[in-house]
Amino acid sequence: MITPADIRAKAQKLWDSGRILQDAWEAGELFPWEIPFRKPNAAMQVEQFAQVREWITALKQASREVKGYGYRIGYREVQHRQLGTQLLPDTLSFDTRDDLLRFIQKKQVFPALYQTGLETAAEFPLLRPWLLKYPTKLMEHATVWSALLAVCRYFLHQPCPERYLRELDIPSVDSKFIGQHKAILSELLDAVLPETAIDPDSSGLRQYGFERRYGLKYDEPLLRLRLLDAALSPVAGMTDISLPVSQLAQWAIPCQCVFVTENKTNGLSFPATAQAIVIFGLGYGVDTLAAIPWLHTRQVIYWGDLDTHGFSILSRMRRHFPHTQSLLMDAPTLQQYAHLCTEEPENARCADILQHLQPPEAAVYQQLQQTHQRLEQERIPMAYVQQQLARFNHDDDV
Repeated sequence: MITPADIRAKAQKLWDSGRILQDAWEAGELFPWEIPFRKPNAAMQVEQFAQVREWITALKQASREVKGYGYRIGYREVQHRQLGTQLLPDTLSFDTRDDLLRFIQKKQVFPALYQTGLETAAEFPLLRPWLLKYPTKLMEHATVWSALLAVCRYFLHQPCPERYLRELDIPSVDSKFIGQHKAILSELLDAVLPETAIDPDSSGLRQYGFERRYGLKYDEPLLRLRLLDAALSPVAGMTDISLPVSQLAQWAIPCQCVFVTENKTNGLSFPATAQAIVIFGLGYGVDTLAAIPWLHTRQVIYWGDLDTHGFSILSRMRRHFPHTQSLLMDAPTLQQYAHLCTEEPENARCADILQHLQPPEAAVYQQLQQTHQRLEQERIPMAYVQQQLARFNHDDDV
């Protein structure tokens, strides 16, 4: 049998869901709000007579009938063969929003939340659908809501500011606040900003996704490269360079060939090659190369480990640069140096279907999936590397 505590829990759950705010903003018809409950049957009335009487008394004592607010009990007369006429609770309902709010002690909280939602929708009409869909998010962030809206105003007036968070001059808002509230700010900014002020290719919060999406500067990862031809160096003797991706995108190095390799040591020891550079140490970070447009006009050669993940990275490279060629990722190399292979760990094997491999590469990939062989780049003798490099004619147009 339902108790006043059960009724309070159900009313609290309704509040926590945000439906009360939602209904108020829409001038809906949520109230009167009825609570379904199990009613004592004829047998219970006899077998648990005392308990039923106590239950009715407890419900009544906590109801609007006694307290002047809260839930209302609707009774019905029941003719019982043994007990005669009985007056039993038939309905439980909160007739008004005020009744429910007072019952769960939210009467003082509601007006401020309600007014905040109205004022927000008035200033930012595009946020109204969001508020109606996610009223609980306003409830959760009520104490910082004014600061969140201040950030929205700033980005509306200065879209894509091209500044670091530390440089944003927003009254009563510091850069740490934005950093701590990126998730909710992302939702609000997506709703209020025009499409031209949002980078659709950047999402989530990892890898500075917030900064990239809304045109902010951030601590970009550095790409390390070596100029394999000293003639390419803008400063005599400077051949080993690390710089942000955005700067490399602007520096169209006048080379003809770009090697990309996973292994740092191999990148450092890569042999001198005319009109060529090597970018190294990326691993799955090859996706960052997509921001370098001039790579589409260069010969691109990828050299990865002869294991399942090496081919996975090669496939990712081709997703951005379809003309990518592979180096030392073939059956002859695997066969010649099979004695140097190790076993690829079971929990580190790639089982994906790779869409961007050429048929010979796909065959080797499938073989590695079956044999679990792994030939790491640094195990291949450098003399063999130099011999295979001679296959590539760097003077050919892409």
